[in-house]
Amino acid sequence: MYNIYKLRGVMNNIFEKNINALALKDSKLASKLNSYIVTDIPQLVKENGFYNLIYKTIPLHNSTNPLQEALEIFSQAQNEPVAIHLIYGIGLGYLFQTASQKSQGTVILYEPDLNILKIAFTLVDFSKDIIKNNVYIASTLDKVGEYIYRKSNMKNIPLMLSTTSYRKLDENKFNMLVAELQRMVGSYGMDLRYTKEKFYPLLKKLILNMPYFIHETPLAEFKDIYKGKTGVVVSAGPTLDRNIETIKKYRDNIILFVVGTAMKTIAQHNITPDFLCIIESNDCSKQIAGLDLSKVNFITEPFSHQNLRKFGYKNIYTHISANQPVNFLWKDIANIDISEYWSKGTVSYAALNCARILGCSKIVLVGQDLAYIEGQCYSKDSAYKDLECKFNKETNKWEITARDFDNFCSSLSNAATKEAQVKTAQKRLHDLNNSLYYVKGINGDMIPTESVYAAFIRPLKEFAEHFNDREYINTSLVGAQIDGYKNMPLEEALRDSSKIENRELICDFKYDINKIKENIHITNSNLKYGVEKIHEGQKIIKSMNNDLKRYKNINTDILKTLKKLFANYIELSTVFAKKNLIFDFITTAERIDLDYEMKMTKNFTQENIENLIEKLHNYYTNAEKRLNIISTLLLKTCEELK
Repeated sequence: MYNIYKLRGVMNNIFEKNINALALKDSKLASKLNSYIVTDIPQLVKENGFYNLIYKTIPLHNSTNPLQEALEIFSQAQNEPVAIHLIYGIGLGYLFQTASQKSQGTVILYEPDLNILKIAFTLVDFSKDIIKNNVYIASTLDKVGEYIYRKSNMKNIPLMLSTTSYRKLDENKFNMLVAELQRMVGSYGMDLRYTKEKFYPLLKKLILNMPYFIHETPLAEFKDIYKGKTGVVVSAGPTLDRNIETIKKYRDNIILFVVGTAMKTIAQHNITPDFLCIIESNDCSKQIAGLDLSKVNFITEPFSHQNLRKFGYKNIYTHISANQPVNFLWKDIANIDISEYWSKGTVSYAALNCARILGCSKIVLVGQDLAYIEGQCYSKDSAYKDLECKFNKETNKWEITARDFDNFCSSLSNAATKEAQVKTAQKRLHDLNNSLYYVKGINGDMIPTESVYAAFIRPLKEFAEHFNDREYINTSLVGAQIDGYKNMPLEEALRDSSKIENRELICDFKYDINKIKENIHITNSNLKYGVEKIHEGQKIIKSMNNDLKRYKNINTDILKTLKKLFANYIELSTVFAKKNLIFDFITTAERIDLDYEMKMTKNFTQENIENLIEKLHNYYTNAEKRLNIISTLLLKTCEELK
């Protein structure tokens, strides 16, 4: 299994085979490794009949029997078709090749040290492992994340496999890796849950909202209108309270963006923002209920809840996030460019991007703590002011509770009954406590936060890295560290700002309503092919059920029909779904579960086949039902467009 060669003679041939195989998967890493000059050469030794590498005085494998060590490590991992086996460190490849040969799922090799990776590629022929469809190789954590995201679903998590001695190379680095992977997996899990739970409802909301937002100007129509100005993005973190007076002092010198949860705090102090940003698909209008918003511009998403649009704003503008797949339907129907609209699921990020689009050269974050500060979760006047985070000495854990539970229930939910409000509040507290997380604070200490907030830190950092043509400042000073942002008091950040004389946004943008109606009819017509394939699949299922009753066992004819059914499903779920956004949205949830079941089915017994047929039947039935609903909504909305 392991062919270890000396460095001389055949090393170039082995390295070339490995690089050629890697180039088929990742040409950038292959090129990087090919040109890399090894700066720290591990020592190759042979002990007890096995080769080993000693790197920085540490043997990378068990000195007695490295192959047995690899087999034992892998045997302890769950091994099924949906498994993700993440191998930390290649060494001489004992564990990597064991996983490559035995894994029923996906193998991701992560080797961050190019010295080791290049020497391993020089000594051992991994070419047959590398070219396997289920094998991926990464030298950066970002690439690991890309591969995990590609293979993740809500029912599988990466299984970290490595030798004990390998982890000793840098234990701090390894512990940071584990923490980062937990964050990644948590983030991907949220993405997948969002995909399953939200795609279809968001699609319906977007279609129903069309008569509203055809009269709303896309924000990018005012690109760079505030160039050279200072923008302040206000979130509802605890440190917002400490900065209120400074915001008042410099109000005339800044373009003020406020997120929904912070609006009541701002209004409580008689501050009128330029822009209020809310992007929620749920009805969170209680965040702003009772406020005079007649002098405030509202920024929202096409799919945001209708009730949010019914307040008497000065103007309404749309932020059409390009990473929200449902918005691509509007992009195609309205034939507009949405590339300016960056979003990562948090309204603070969207507000930050709004400030960038409008041209603010200095963007200052206020209340962006992304952590629980001195027991507070939110600003004392915000919609969720009753939440607090305290250390429970009895359980030896941090816990989030509501000081006034009844008030929290009322502020959180618009449900008609008290019972429903309590249920929503209890679930929210349960979810918050289950997602407690710890992040590095500005002062270097580890501070408690919510896993969702922890997941926002990296996107904010990446935003500053990507749009590096302006200055970013974080005024929290006690919250989570966000790299790419200068940490300084708000007073210092705004000291050099000057009065803004003109804030008005004026343009003559109008959607082409007739063209939009025409495209809606085309979109609706394109759904007919999906209906035809659904009916075809339903007929195959009916035939299979009859055959199963007739034959009482699995025979060649049934397997042939099953193959035909799978072909129909693949045509719908893969080929047609790639061409038709609507069909993709309405079937994503069922497809995720069904793909999982199909991967987990190892033997086509009668019980397994009947189970798959039932799930495919549900897939086709729900798809047809939803297609009919969407088709009706499209036609109704088209009639209402004026």
